[in-house]
Amino acid sequence: MRHFLHLFPALLLMAALGVACTESFEHRCQREAREFTKKQCPRLIDKEAFIVMDSMTFGTAPLGFTYHYHVQGQLDSRELLTDEKLEQFKEDLLANVRQDISLKPYKEKGFTFTYRYLSGSTGHLFIEAVIGPEDYR
Repeated sequence: MRHFLHLFPALLLMAALGVACTESFEHRCQREAREFTKKQCPRLIDKEAFIVMDSMTFGTAPLGFTYHYHVQGQLDSRELLTDEKLEQFKEDLLANVRQDISLKPYKEKGFTFTYRYLSGSTGHLFIEAVIGPEDYR
């Protein structure tokens, strides 16, 4: 019995590691999104403080991450957002997704990346860009 008491902490550690190693990819993504939001948000995206990242969430329909931002100050105006500027903005987001090597494991699983920008003054949806596997492959 005394020998078992010496082994008990090691057995507990091995059991805990075994549980951690069996975390599903989706659960890992949920955890990573929560941890990112807790540690990194809110986060200023530009030096003028016009765009703030509020959070990142994970969802299964569609499978992927959603990045939540709000726009404030001088950029918080629909009049500034022409069709040409919106199209260029979406092209820039797509180029970033294609080039970002940290997204590789998620792209291999066919994730969708959604970028949602809300107006800081009204709370209404300002821009939404959805980039799916058909776009970045």
